[in-house]
Amino acid sequence: MIAKSKKAHKLMARLQLRVGSKKSIQPGHSPFDARSVLSVHEHGKKARTPLGAFFNRPIIAAILLVWTMGCANPVFTIQPIEDEPSLLLGLASSPDRSSEAQTPHDHPVEWTISDLQAILKRLAIQEGSGIMDSSRRPQTVFSQENLTHLVPALQQAFKRASPSDWIVFAVWGSSEETQGLEVTSGGMFLQDQQLHILIANHRERVSSEKDGIQAIRENPFHVLREVKRSLLFYPTNYVMASRNKWVMSGFGSPVSELILDYQSLLATDRPVESTETAEATVSELPKTDRIPSSSKEAEVGALQEEVSTLKEELSRLKQKMKQQTTDPSPTNTP
Repeated sequence: MIAKSKKAHKLMARLQLRVGSKKSIQPGHSPFDARSVLSVHEHGKKARTPLGAFFNRPIIAAILLVWTMGCANPVFTIQPIEDEPSLLLGLASSPDRSSEAQTPHDHPVEWTISDLQAILKRLAIQEGSGIMDSSRRPQTVFSQENLTHLVPALQQAFKRASPSDWIVFAVWGSSEETQGLEVTSGGMFLQDQQLHILIANHRERVSSEKDGIQAIRENPFHVLREVKRSLLFYPTNYVMASRNKWVMSGFGSPVSELILDYQSLLATDRPVESTETAEATVSELPKTDRIPSSSKEAEVGALQEEVSTLKEELSRLKQKMKQQTTDPSPTNTP
């Protein structure tokens, strides 16, 4: 009887807990020994939950602050050189404090119109990076109309740029298909005697004032649409690298960058004033960013000769077979 009485007492105690008994509960705990997510006042102080205690650690707060700053758009201070409805070009300084950003640029520098024209008209872009995309025809980055307005402004910008400046641009135009507003934007700088060309948007349609025009004017490296693309240049032997680059460490989307040994190009083939259009220049480009090397050309030549020899041999065999069918075969006499 005593054992049954004790069991009944324990059962009643459990039932009282489930219906809200006034049994004392430790602060911060539920009746079922699970941590409460509600704040509990103890001795006049607000108790911390495990999650709150985690985010209140100084190191975690610092990491969150850095991450938040990294996700924000970089703030560029742009000094306009040209600001027209069809072109925005200026000098920009970036708040990036990475070691690469701190390397001084080779500015100011004197360019000639013909030098800039000869380089930029050979610049092309190809969307996609897979095997199936290699058959797509590269497109010129700048049309001849673009270069007519862009090159003189670039010449002035490089002349006025300081070692800490970037040359940034946004070329506005209308789409031939939809007649909507589109933009090509990016930047350039000289570093270690190499020309860096960066493209963030290529003939990208601008959907709205806030998301398009204003965003690009504040930061020409702002990417409007995520797309895989690669910058090309012909002849390719002057290309030092073609890659994706984050303009600021840990920020946003990468842009397409081409690093060019422009001095070797201009030294070996000094351009003259030319009326050749950019489209005509890019029409010389192969369908991929690679052209046959001298060894490949020799291999192709050898294969062509071998095919020619086989054709001649096949022709002789056909002629011999024809003769055998027309001539009577000799008969054996007893």
